[in-house]
Amino acid sequence: MNDLKDKLNPGHYLELMDRIHIIISTLDDHLIQHPLTKVERTVRNHLYTAVDALYDAYQEVGKLDYERNKT
Repeated sequence: MNDLKDKLNPGHYLELMDRIHIIISTLDDHLIQHPLTKVERTVRNHLYTAVDALYDAYQEVGKLDYERNKT
């Protein structure tokens, strides 16, 4: 695992944040905005849980990037 970590460059952090954003946007556009999701609360709650987890991942990557660059 450390070998892979040594191969990371600063661009990997921004790239992953961008990809997470794309997935969140896709989930919103195609699932959360779907008419069935608007009606079915349990489906909507599951989708919100997924998006919340992705937001947390996005924030974590941003934090890692900040910590890596502040030194």
